[in-house]
Amino acid sequence: MSTVNMDELEQAAMMVEDGDGSVTALVSRETGMIHVLNDEYMDEEPPLPSASGGYDGYVLVSPAGTLGIGDGLILRFAAIHLAEDQHTVRDLFQNRNTEGFARLLQERGAAEAWERFHDETIQTTLRRWCEANALQLAD
Repeated sequence: MSTVNMDELEQAAMMVEDGDGSVTALVSRETGMIHVLNDEYMDEEPPLPSASGGYDGYVLVSPAGTLGIGDGLILRFAAIHLAEDQHTVRDLFQNRNTEGFARLLQERGAAEAWERFHDETIQTTLRRWCEANALQLAD
């Protein structure tokens, strides 16, 4: 079973999410290496599509939102830990105001809880995805 780097897998899922269909990320079943393909950037050694149009020996990386680790993660955290500030968080989220979110976390004493929630959710989600695709997540 190939081992996949957690940070690289998270970044690949985010790139697929942000690419709005123009980015494909693949994990090699043989090596665990992640290949990112799009119009602007292509790995030096990209996987070659099979005759059927698929990628034999590779697993497509799902978009972060589909995995549950995209932008919605902030809203889930707010529902649990910042219930009184959900409207504020939603506004910050819609405006992509990450500095405002960080300030709110500091003001509410929730920065450590966010880090823990984020890290645990990412690790659990990516580990499950790897297991479902016969891959192993590096610790």
